[in-house]
Amino acid sequence: MEPYQALTVMSTQRVVALAKDSSPLPEDLGVDPSRPLGPPAFYEIAVSVLVLILGALEGWYRRTDFSTDAISYLDISRAIPLKDWKMIFNPLWSVGYPLLLAAARPFFPGNEAGEWLSIHVVNFFVFVCAWFAFLFLLRTLGTANTTATPKESLHTRRFLFLCGASVFVSIQLCIDSVSRVGPDLMVTAFFFVSTALMLRLVAQPSYKRALVLGVTLGLGYWTKGIFLALASVLLVVAAAALIAKKRKFVPLLLAGCVFGVVITPCVAGLSWSYGEFTFGESGPLNYAFHVNLLPRWTNWHGEPGGYGKPIHPTQQLLQNPDIYFFAEPYHNTYPPFGNIAYWYRGYRHFWSARYQAIGIARDLDYLAQALIPQPIFYAVLLATALILFSTKARQQWLRTVGAYWPFFVPAVVGVLLYVQVHLEDRYLGSFLAILCLLPFVVTARLLPKVPAKMQMLVLAVLIVGAALNFLIVDRDVIAHIRNHYTYEQNPQWKLGLAMERAGMRPGDEIAVVGGPNASCTWAYIAHLRIVAELGGEPFDQRHPVPAGTEGPIAAFWHSPPQLQQQIVSVFRQTGARAVIASEKPEEISPPAGWQQLPGTNTWIYRFR
Repeated sequence: MEPYQALTVMSTQRVVALAKDSSPLPEDLGVDPSRPLGPPAFYEIAVSVLVLILGALEGWYRRTDFSTDAISYLDISRAIPLKDWKMIFNPLWSVGYPLLLAAARPFFPGNEAGEWLSIHVVNFFVFVCAWFAFLFLLRTLGTANTTATPKESLHTRRFLFLCGASVFVSIQLCIDSVSRVGPDLMVTAFFFVSTALMLRLVAQPSYKRALVLGVTLGLGYWTKGIFLALASVLLVVAAAALIAKKRKFVPLLLAGCVFGVVITPCVAGLSWSYGEFTFGESGPLNYAFHVNLLPRWTNWHGEPGGYGKPIHPTQQLLQNPDIYFFAEPYHNTYPPFGNIAYWYRGYRHFWSARYQAIGIARDLDYLAQALIPQPIFYAVLLATALILFSTKARQQWLRTVGAYWPFFVPAVVGVLLYVQVHLEDRYLGSFLAILCLLPFVVTARLLPKVPAKMQMLVLAVLIVGAALNFLIVDRDVIAHIRNHYTYEQNPQWKLGLAMERAGMRPGDEIAVVGGPNASCTWAYIAHLRIVAELGGEPFDQRHPVPAGTEGPIAAFWHSPPQLQQQIVSVFRQTGARAVIASEKPEEISPPAGWQQLPGTNTWIYRFR
């Protein structure tokens, strides 16, 4: 049993116990799907416009190239119109986000600028969906308080909306982001909607709501494999809540069945592509990399012992220095990273209590380091303390927090799922937003018991926290706007355009001095294929390369001319059209046959 599966089973048992032992739920957690809140107020429209403007600015200016994971998702998006099914059903990189990219691309110019624009329009569209998914969750939590007057209901709605908007902006733009090319913001949107639908199903079980929940969970799985575990958690929480309320259970079974039906084509495609049954290899591979310390990412050949042997490793053409070749079977920008599951198939799974404990401690430390620089978390803590200090209904407030377990337990379990394997801040957007929202959801339910001046102070603290979060954590956005810095000034983009001016054509195969080359925006935008590299050995966490050790690029430039010619000759045998090498020291004269690409620090050796 995989560790995340074991955690899901334990979570099921604990959630059921919590459902039985906790204090009675407030009536449906304030959820009444039959009582809509009406059209948005002016302040909601104004704040929404501000949120979307900030998202557009962050999306365009913060990151100006494509990261390692981004290249893999972008390659899949290019494989979709070509019907390259082996690339499309990738056991590591899910197909949902690339489908959006592929669908949008024909509506934009076919050049590099059009590519950039299409990607960022898609990202902004996903951000808009995430915002409205969050609003759907807010409305789900604030739709019913039958004892409140219309004026009190409006006041509660405004309080919860402004608190939620402050939390959303801070977390979705500063921890997650619009500018990152990847599916994590889509996962956030699906998790918000799924949580809201789960709460509505618990409040009023119906087959229609169950059907919509099942489809939503299934689409989440198509977006990213982690949703298999998240869907299980949400269904278990719903089951526990229905048991606690003694309500009919059959609609939830329908949701589970629909979820299974929706994910079946994806599971079938992944299993066919991988060569054996699998729900996806992201979880197992990341566990092997980050917990068991399997040397990771590229050109693994089975060292050190104890980890098994790859069934189809990259081909090593030369040793000392090491040259690797990987032109087949995948025709994407950088094959070793494009389908890691293929190159690593054959590694050995194992579980070590010591490695697991070290991995959890490392991820908890990373979690702390991710939260410490974020002003919004201090604002949430301060605002919560102010609420508890000012209200005389502290005990009721605390009991109500516990009674909201169907709302926050899935988010807590989501964090735990990542902590036991591998955690990055971009994975946490939806979970942290819900956990930060929780104190204010509870306060909104008890708002008449919080003094009006304290309510205003709480809102002020959160708004200031959100503003500081954007100004401090996202200061790169402001700097790039002030300096008019966009992707066109990025060195990777300059190199890609220089490769085109040098005569490289789409589909040309390139060899590279230095590796691994997973961050290869230049090759992606020029439609080139990296098929060989000097260096690129897997990163061995147990035996890292000592600091100050000369890397493969520096070693190449300082090597004797005879060795340089031998390396070039090996690259010529791969069928590559050219070799590139960057970072030539100024004191070294350019070897024969090498030319500098204008406007870059990269040199090229052409074969034809």
